[in-house]
Amino acid sequence: MEPTRLRDVFKCITLSLPSAAKNGNTCMDKSKAGREKLNAKFADPSKWRQNKQKQLRMEGKSYVSKRKKDGEEVIKQPRSIGPRCTSNACKKTTNRLCNEINEEARKKMFDDFWEHMNWAQRKLYVAEQVDRDPVERSRAVGLQSRRSVSLRYHLMLAGKRQQVCKNMFLSTLGIGEWSVLNWTQKGTQTNNESNEDKLQKSQTVPHCPHDNPVTSAVNNSAESSQEQVIATDRDRQPEPEGADGNKSRVAKPLTWKQNRQKQLRMEGKPYISKRKKDGTTITKGQRTMGSGCSSSACKRASNRFCADFSEEGRNQLFTSFWQCMTWAQRKVYVSGLVDCDPVERTRAPWTQSRRSVSMRYHLIADGNRKQVCKKMFLSTLGIGEWSVLNWSQHISQQDNSERITKKQTQGKSRKASEHIVLNEFLQSLPKVPSYCCGTSVSKLYLEPVFSNMSEVYRHYYNHCSERKTTALSRQVFCAVFKNMDLRLCESKRDQGCSFGATGNLFNELWEEYCLERGGPQSEKVGNPVEKGS
Repeated sequence: MEPTRLRDVFKCITLSLPSAAKNGNTCMDKSKAGREKLNAKFADPSKWRQNKQKQLRMEGKSYVSKRKKDGEEVIKQPRSIGPRCTSNACKKTTNRLCNEINEEARKKMFDDFWEHMNWAQRKLYVAEQVDRDPVERSRAVGLQSRRSVSLRYHLMLAGKRQQVCKNMFLSTLGIGEWSVLNWTQKGTQTNNESNEDKLQKSQTVPHCPHDNPVTSAVNNSAESSQEQVIATDRDRQPEPEGADGNKSRVAKPLTWKQNRQKQLRMEGKPYISKRKKDGTTITKGQRTMGSGCSSSACKRASNRFCADFSEEGRNQLFTSFWQCMTWAQRKVYVSGLVDCDPVERTRAPWTQSRRSVSMRYHLIADGNRKQVCKKMFLSTLGIGEWSVLNWSQHISQQDNSERITKKQTQGKSRKASEHIVLNEFLQSLPKVPSYCCGTSVSKLYLEPVFSNMSEVYRHYYNHCSERKTTALSRQVFCAVFKNMDLRLCESKRDQGCSFGATGNLFNELWEEYCLERGGPQSEKVGNPVEKGS
C-alpha cells in the first residue's frame, strides 16, 4: 500500500477515537446512575415490602401476613373496639367496675391507644395496667396447672385505675390475650443487662453517620425509642427479673401495692384486703365515728360518765386519734385508757369461763380519765373490740415481762454485790498458821478471837450495817465460809495442851505473835499457857 493511503487511514482512525470514547462514557454513566438508584431503593428499609406490612400492623391498620403453618398469605383486618362487658358476675362483684365505663370513654381509650402511641409505648401501657400476682388457688386439682401468674386488668378513667374483667380490657383496647401475656412478661424483664454492659456499649466507637445516612437515621430513631422505654420502665414499680433474681433498679417498698394498702389501713382510709378464709378480695370502708351511748344503765351508774361527752368532744377525740397519731402511738394510747383487772366474778360457774381479764374503758375529758362503757369507747375511737383486747393485753404482758426481767436483773446484781462484800470480809479476817491451831495443812484458821460461828456472823452483820449493804443469811454465810477452807481455832483448853507440848520457846513466840496483833489476846492466851506448863 502506498504511503499516502496509509497516512489517510491512520488519520481517520485517530479522528474517530474521541467520538467513540465520548459515546462509551455516556453509556457507563447511565448504567452507574441506574445502579445507584436501585441501591438507594433497596438500602431504605422503610420501602421494603415486609417492613411496610409491619408498619401497617403496628398502626392498627389492615395488612398482609403469612401463616407459619403453611406460608399462605392472609389479610388481617384493622383493629377495632369490641363489645363491652355484660357479665352478671361483674355486676355483683365490688372490685370490678366494668359498668362505670361508658362507650364514649371506651372509644377515647381505644383512639389514644392506637393513634397517639407507638409500639413501645403500647407495651409499657399494657404492662402498667395489668398486675401480675402469684397464683393463690389452682383449679386443676388432679393435673399440673399451666398458670404461672394471676393477672388483674385495669383501665384508666379520670386519671385513676379501675379494675375490670379480661374481656372488657381486651375488647376496649382491641388487642389479643397472647399479646397482653407476652407484653406483661417482657415488661418485667426490660433492661435486664447489667451496668457494665451498658458502660461497654456507651464506650464503643459508633459508625460514621455519613457512610450511610438512611441506616444511621433508622438507628437513631431506634435508640431514641429504646431510651424512652428505659426511662419509663425505670420509674415503674420494680419486680424480680430473670431466674437469677438480678435487679437493675433500686427497690422502692413504699410503692408496692401491699404496702400502699397497708398504709391506707393505718391511716383509717378505704383499702383493699383479702379474706383469709377464701382469699376473696374485698374493699374495707373508711374509719368513721359511731353513735354515742344512750343506755339507761350508764345514766344510772355512778362510775360511768358517758353523758359527759358531747358530740363535738367525741369528734375531736376521733380526729386526733386518726390524724395526729401513728399506729404505734395509737396502741399505747388505747392501752393507757383500758385497765385490765383480774376476773372477780364469773357468770358461768358450771362451765369454764373464757374471760381472762376484766376490762374498764376510759376517755379523756378536760385532761382527766373518765370511765365509759365499751360501746361508747369503741364508737368514739372507731376501732373494733378485737383490736382493743389485743393491744391492751399485749402492752400489759410486755410491761409485766419487762418488770419481771428488771427485778431478776436487780436481784442478780444485788446478790452478786452481797457475795463480793462477804468474800472481802472473810479475806480481811486475821488468820494464823495451820500448825498453831490444828493439824490440817490445807485449811486456814482464824485467830483465837471468836469462840464460835455466831460471833463471826455477828461481826459480819455489823460490818454490812456500817457499809449500808444487806447481809446474807446465816446459812449462806456458813456455806461460803466452808468453801473458802476456813476454820475456827480450837478451844482454849486444847490450845493450852498443844502449846505446853511444844515447850517454852514456842510459848514465847506465841506471845510475841499475839502482841504484834495487838490487844488483850496475849493475856487471854497466856493464862492457859501458864496453866498448861
